[in-house]
Amino acid sequence: MKKIVGLIVVSFLFREVNAQNKMSDCIKNTFMHMDSIDKPGTNPFEVWKTCVLEKPMPDFVCTSMNGDIIQLSKLKGKIVVINFWFIDCHPCIAELPGLNKIVKDYKANEVVFLAITWETSQRLSKDFFPERTLDFIIIPDARLVIDKVAGSGYPTTYVIDRNGIIKEVWNGGSIDEKAGAEFYEKAKPAIDKLLKAE
Repeated sequence: MKKIVGLIVVSFLFREVNAQNKMSDCIKNTFMHMDSIDKPGTNPFEVWKTCVLEKPMPDFVCTSMNGDIIQLSKLKGKIVVINFWFIDCHPCIAELPGLNKIVKDYKANEVVFLAITWETSQRLSKDFFPERTLDFIIIPDARLVIDKVAGSGYPTTYVIDRNGIIKEVWNGGSIDEKAGAEFYEKAKPAIDKLLKAE
């Protein structure tokens, strides 16, 4: 009996690691080998998106600006929206109104909003917060998480279902006042669809 249980556990762990590697491989294989897929009529970002959709988001642990420990796997049962950004990214900053609006609209639901950046807490406090607000849970100093899952450009947004599966993903955006509306128009239907799937 112990052998059977052991085999089941090993099989489960292998499947989990394999699934995580596959999601990470989507980024590596798409953006590190663009010359092999950059053919007329082929958009590398669409190749990447098609690859990552329906895959489990790799687990990670990080610390928020408020000092809270966030582990993605412990958020199962909730919808998670993750936005990768940084201060000097013009489309990242331009879409802030849309990010804040989506948080306001869904704060009563089981939706968690994470804004992950490599920026330090000190730089955010000095160069970002005095002038702007971002209502997502802000995760600074997150280079390890970024290296694991965010190699597709900035901003990148993932919408993850209650089981940890990537259901929607996009990157880039406008650098003008349209950016907030564009973000909101992408995020809202994705979140609504997952809320209706309860």
